[in-house]
Amino acid sequence: MHKWSIGAGYTVTNMEGLLNKKNLKPGNYTGGANLFIGRYLSPTFNVRLQGMYGNVYYPLVTNYPNVVEGVFRQQNFFDASFLMEYKFNNNYLFKEDAIVQPYLFIGIGTNTMNNDWNTYFPWGGGVKFKVTNWMAINLETTYKVNLDNSYNYLQHQAGLIFSLGKTKKAPVDNFSLEKINNDLKDLAVITTDSDKDGIDDTNDECPYVAGVKEMNGCPDGDADGISDSRDKCPNEFGLTENNGCPAKVVDTDGDGISDDKDRCPAEQGTISNQGCPVVSNPEKKQDNIQPSENILELFYPTSRYELSDLQKISLDGFIDYIVAHPVNKIIIKGHTSNTGPDQLNVDLSMNRALKVSNYLASKGISLRLISVQGWGSYNQKYDNATPEGALKNQRVEVVLE
Repeated sequence: MHKWSIGAGYTVTNMEGLLNKKNLKPGNYTGGANLFIGRYLSPTFNVRLQGMYGNVYYPLVTNYPNVVEGVFRQQNFFDASFLMEYKFNNNYLFKEDAIVQPYLFIGIGTNTMNNDWNTYFPWGGGVKFKVTNWMAINLETTYKVNLDNSYNYLQHQAGLIFSLGKTKKAPVDNFSLEKINNDLKDLAVITTDSDKDGIDDTNDECPYVAGVKEMNGCPDGDADGISDSRDKCPNEFGLTENNGCPAKVVDTDGDGISDDKDRCPAEQGTISNQGCPVVSNPEKKQDNIQPSENILELFYPTSRYELSDLQKISLDGFIDYIVAHPVNKIIIKGHTSNTGPDQLNVDLSMNRALKVSNYLASKGISLRLISVQGWGSYNQKYDNATPEGALKNQRVEVVLE
């Protein structure tokens, strides 16, 4: 037998999940090249290190974790994994030099998904078809469970394996169920989950206190994205820059505008007047404000997302309305017409919504109240068949709840 092996092949990837009818459609797969190096350990076990590079389609997210049904983004994709193989051609079920050599495997790996590195758990099986003493054809299927996000995916690969070096031929043992069981015990990974939170102690930063996967097994009582073990205010929703504590806001005159943004901190005023009282301005119009409907619409020229002076005046009046009528949530929805590529429209609509969100925050509105969504051309309100309708679909809706 050979101590080392190298291989190369072609891999196809599908992001539709494990049991899905769409897995039967070839058009739902994207391809890439893979390479690996393997090491013979015993008649029963091999290990290998492999990498894959190619393209992948993953779901379009407009407001996490919600996705646009049937719409996927394409990007370059890389993953690497370390695998342990259990071989059935170990002289128990099949001879070690059999032509057909099935196997199972598990392991750990990492990939670049959505421009971020993630950890995943791969498992699957395959079969090698021996062509010569130094070459084999390899077919394999892998399901990869992402530990950092919800993008689990299925991969199929085909390739060639070339054996290098030699080792002493392993002695042939008689078929023995006891020996098979002993080999399986060698492969078994014993895990302990002391706090019963679904995360084994080896990967749990707080193994004796139940926590959540996103915090590596530690609790996050105030749901601010900072684990209680690192949160100086574990019972209050806070900011990362304040070590988990709420931002310290001083509002001397009690007008709802913090002193650092209030031009008249000792006098009650309005947000639109930067914290100073309004003397008289009966001619001022709050364009587009519909407080009875709790919605403001801002319209844009094609391909533009910067706020105009008129739009800022409209937002200032709307902010005064928000201060006078406290709300639980502000949803900012960016939209476009159906002209141009879908991905470009989604990015443009998100930029429009983010500009409005940043403007509200600069005027003292808490980001905790704000939800930003980029819908692109997927939620049309006006008729795109007319120039007027297409122009009015270039909009942002600010909705109060």
